[in-house]
Amino acid sequence: MIQHQLQYAQGRFRWIAQEAFGNEFEKLFHRVMEHCHPDYLPIKTSGSLGDLGADGLCTRCRRLYACYAPETFSVAKVRTKFISDVESAIVQRPEQFDTFVFVHNDQRGIHPVVAGLLSEAGKDYPKICFQQMGPQKIWHEAMRLGRPAMEDVLGEKIPIDEVVYKIGMADIETLLKHLADNRNARAGSGPVALPTVVKADFNELSPWARQVLQDGRPYGYLIDQYYRDGMDMRERDEVADGFRAYYDLAREEYAADTDEIMWQMLRYVLGQDAGSWKREEAAKAVIACFFDECDIFEVPPVGWQPVHTVQGGSA
Repeated sequence: MIQHQLQYAQGRFRWIAQEAFGNEFEKLFHRVMEHCHPDYLPIKTSGSLGDLGADGLCTRCRRLYACYAPETFSVAKVRTKFISDVESAIVQRPEQFDTFVFVHNDQRGIHPVVAGLLSEAGKDYPKICFQQMGPQKIWHEAMRLGRPAMEDVLGEKIPIDEVVYKIGMADIETLLKHLADNRNARAGSGPVALPTVVKADFNELSPWARQVLQDGRPYGYLIDQYYRDGMDMRERDEVADGFRAYYDLAREEYAADTDEIMWQMLRYVLGQDAGSWKREEAAKAVIACFFDECDIFEVPPVGWQPVHTVQGGSA
C-alpha cells in the first residue's frame, strides 16, 4: 500500500478496534492473524469441551492466544478469565504451546492488574512464556499486509485518492499534547550537548535530518517524564515497536534515501497535516527520542568509523 492508504487503514483499524467488544473484537483479531500467519488456527467453542483455554493457536511458533475484550473492564472478571484460561490451557493443551498470549482491547498498553497476572503466571509456570497483545500490537502485525488483505480486515475498500489526516499516530496523541503544553519549560536554557555522531554518520543523515534530531533533543526529558508517570511502563515499549515496524516499511520503500525516511517518520507521528508548530516541534522530540534509543535507523557495527564526521547525531 502507498503511504496515505496505510495511514487511512491505521485510522480505520484503530476506530474499529475501539468500537469492537467481545466476539466482534475476537473476529477482528482472527482476521488479522489468519492473514499474517498461515499456521494460525482460530478455535471455536465446542459444546461441553469449551475452547480448552484458547481462542487461537499458531502451530509453528507454538503460541496460544486467549482473548478478553469486555465493553466495561472489571478487575474481578479479568482475573477470573485469565486464571481460568491459563489453568485450562496448561491442563488440556500441555504439548501444544510454549507461549501464552493474553489478547485484550485496552487501547493504551495494558491494565496494571493484567500486568500483575502475567508476572504471577510466569512464576507459577516458569516453562511457559507469558505475553500480552493489545490493539497496538495487533496493528503492528496488520500494517505489513497488502491492500486486498487489509481491506478484508477492515471490511471496506481503502480509498485510492489521497486524503489529509490530522493525526498519524493516534496512540501517542496524549504524548504530543504533553510535549506541546510543556516544551517552554526548557526555553532559554541553551543548546543541549550532542551525543556522539557515529549513528548519524553511519545512516548518512543530511544536515536537515540532523537538525530535526537536534531540535527535538532538549525535550527528551518530557518524554521520559510522560512514560515514567504513566499507568503502564510497557506502553513505551509498544510505541517503540510501532516506530520500528513503520521504520522498516519506510526503509524497504525508500532504501538509502534517509531524508525521505526521516520525513515519513515525522508524517507517522503527525499525519499528512502537521497542524500547529507546537505539534511539529513535539514530533521532532519524539523522533529524536526513538532515534537516540536505537528504535529507528540502523545501529553501526562495533568499531565502525566514518571517513568524514559531520556535526549532529547519536551513537
